[in-house]
Amino acid sequence: MTDIEEALALLAAPCTDERFFQRALKALALVTQCRWAAFGRPSNKDGIMDIVAFCDLKHNVPGFEFDLKGSPCESIYQLKYPNCHILYPSDLQKTFPNFSLIKNLGANSYQGELILNDDGTPIGHILVMDTLPQTETMKSREFFRLLAQRIGIEYKRLLISRELDLHKQMIAHTEQLMSFVDRNYQYQVISKGYEKVFNRTAKSLIGKSVSEVHGETIFIDHLKPLLDRTLKGETITAQSWIHPPHLSEPIYLNIHHNPYYNEKGEVVGVIVSAHNITELHHANEKIAHYASHDPLTGLLNRRALFEQMEQKLLAQQKGKLQLAVIYLDLEGFRQINDTYGHHLGDRILNDVAKRIKQAAGTRELVARIGGDEFIVLASLDYGASKANYRDKLTSRCKQFLSDLKMTIDIEGHSLPISANIGHYVVEEFNMDLSSIISQADKDMYDNKKIQ
Repeated sequence: MTDIEEALALLAAPCTDERFFQRALKALALVTQCRWAAFGRPSNKDGIMDIVAFCDLKHNVPGFEFDLKGSPCESIYQLKYPNCHILYPSDLQKTFPNFSLIKNLGANSYQGELILNDDGTPIGHILVMDTLPQTETMKSREFFRLLAQRIGIEYKRLLISRELDLHKQMIAHTEQLMSFVDRNYQYQVISKGYEKVFNRTAKSLIGKSVSEVHGETIFIDHLKPLLDRTLKGETITAQSWIHPPHLSEPIYLNIHHNPYYNEKGEVVGVIVSAHNITELHHANEKIAHYASHDPLTGLLNRRALFEQMEQKLLAQQKGKLQLAVIYLDLEGFRQINDTYGHHLGDRILNDVAKRIKQAAGTRELVARIGGDEFIVLASLDYGASKANYRDKLTSRCKQFLSDLKMTIDIEGHSLPISANIGHYVVEEFNMDLSSIISQADKDMYDNKKIQ
């Protein structure tokens, strides 16, 4: 396995905890052939840089802090967007004579890249250092950019996870929503938490039916089935939306239903206790979105694409559909990126993604798998002939090419944008997913040669 293959394998591994950053930095060190790699961010302390993760290919080094002033890292945060990359190819110790870290390490070269937030502000940066001089290559520069994007996503995800832990602690100490509901679905006991949520006194709620308080639809569809099961002796934990009339938005509750027995052992009612987990629920939705969507375009990412392909292959095996893959990339996009910068290239990718999404049919899913490469999964009617599939896909590809042929005005220049396209009808259920995409990619290149 080559260094770049090993690096990509490390980078492609799913992020399950903070060890991802060590794997990512090792990948960066492999690609750049440098001994040290690090991920840092400005600390809450003014003028201090916090090294979140540090990779030394020869020794284990924990995270640490240092003064930003007089360091090569200080220069990165002085860069103006879209310039996010910096290189000190040699003589690092002469350039920064007062920075003790590089002296202690014996580093003589430095390369770094900013990690930007959605609004263009820096989250942090990644860097590599080595005792030998460094040269910048297209391969290392592109890997820096991709890694900066991925680390930015995973770091946001880490922060959200920490927020979730904080929310859980807060929920554990808040006043509970508690009530007692009898067999006639009427509230007999109401806690202070209920008074606050419904903005009503306990006296005004006691004796009211659950349907009166929550509304008939919520009661029938969500609450009554849970109460009925509990009245038969089950202990149930469930989640449900409720929408008190005085609130502008519904709230999401984690609800515990416990049967209440009388002295004869008969269930005479339900003790209901609940926690408001609306913020936790929204945070979980954000995490799920980050895990399955491309951060730039909002389309499905490679991971979600493969999950969808697996599901559709199972459906094809059962005779429910015929899976086909359409592969698109943009003509001349690399030259636009090199000439006008990645920030304008990103604008074009966003525009193209919207056009593909708008052009996609109800039985088509769209994903971005990297750079200017897009995949459309098409679910065709099962059982048609190969010729029929070929004709349908040829027609569909022509439509996509027509929809993506456009001119974009950038900095006074009118840039023509067009796409290359290929397709593949999946014939084997157990075919490797990457091989399926490769077949569509090959068809695209064959079509490109004919043009």
